[in-house]
Amino acid sequence: MMIGERIRETRQSKGISVRKLASLTEVSASLISQIETGKVDPSLSTLRKIAIALDVPLFSFVLTDDARPTRIIRGNERRQVVFPKAGLNYDVIHSDLNKKMAIMIGTLSPQGATSETPLNHSGEECLVILTGIMRVEIGDELIELQENDSFYFDSSIPHRLCNGGNKDCRFYLIITPPKF
Repeated sequence: MMIGERIRETRQSKGISVRKLASLTEVSASLISQIETGKVDPSLSTLRKIAIALDVPLFSFVLTDDARPTRIIRGNERRQVVFPKAGLNYDVIHSDLNKKMAIMIGTLSPQGATSETPLNHSGEECLVILTGIMRVEIGDELIELQENDSFYFDSSIPHRLCNGGNKDCRFYLIITPPKF
């Protein structure tokens, strides 16, 4: 099932019209319709806005249905989620909606960002920078993190992560609840 089909299925199951979803996301109804029919791939920012408006994890639109609850996931069995336009990809270490947290290894390419503008959602996050430099825009602050730095924050404060250097930035992202 494609991203647009999953969005339409979720929207319809919640009894939300295209126009209402457009209003909630501040995205045009035309764009929502084009995304749902597969004519347009949504940006990461638009996908996040849709997930927040529908009160579902962003990954529910992009992960395949083969997600199986397990305590052990071998390195060669990790699922990957790639957002090429944003310069972002995640190796999903653990993400199960029935658990209390999700753990991922993210890679932001130079000039990459998790969203076009800072966004918020319920929960808490912890970042651990493995390589590179990350800029965290959170509220009115701009925080620069370097290799081995960590940062714990309330994700209800509007935030976004940006690559702050000229090489890939790799990081752990631990998020609770697993609603990313």
